[in-house]
Amino acid sequence: MTESAISRIGAATGVASVVVTFIGFGVHGALPTDTTAAAVQTYVNGVSESQAGIGNYLELLGYLLFLAFAAYLYAVGRAGGTNSLHWVNVLGLAAAITYIAVSAFAIAGQVLMVNWAKAGADPKTVLGAYMLDSAAFTLSFEIAALFLVAIGILLWNRPIALRLIGASGMFVGLLLFVTGLIGTASIQSSVSQIGYMVFSLWTLIAAISLLIRPAPIARTA
Repeated sequence: MTESAISRIGAATGVASVVVTFIGFGVHGALPTDTTAAAVQTYVNGVSESQAGIGNYLELLGYLLFLAFAAYLYAVGRAGGTNSLHWVNVLGLAAAITYIAVSAFAIAGQVLMVNWAKAGADPKTVLGAYMLDSAAFTLSFEIAALFLVAIGILLWNRPIALRLIGASGMFVGLLLFVTGLIGTASIQSSVSQIGYMVFSLWTLIAAISLLIRPAPIARTA
């Protein structure tokens, strides 16, 4: 298999990550917008345990595909980067791994919330699981922002197409950091959803761009 074909496979994982994650969202349904026991109970009443389980399982699969995309970007950064910037590349990959771990914790909180409620747990206990899920979700933005800034630094001196991906990634990273901060400071704020949607859009556009024009992934020096 040629380097170009392997590079396209790596880029395709980015596209697949967004698609599969949003399919998962569609299966388990939109989470409550209000952080109240009544809102959480209304959500739980409208979803089955299997629906929540399958939806969240697919959502986690989407995040794992994003991890594959991050590893691909690590290879792209390493292929054209200098030795002095290799630590930034490692930092970016480590941030991506940490982001997936925190996101997996948040997803587990969603499953726990539904299962506890279906088992007859106290509504305030169920609300606590949802609040933990929400907190992990917004706190993960800070980690994702670090990943995006690292990618931006690595791609800054590369050809124009890669530089645009990196520069736009740094902008999205800044947006993620701010929306995550606001969402963490006020759990009732829905601004974090905007940050996540922009991040997902960046992932999709960057992946499609790299799918059309695959970047080198083999280190030449």
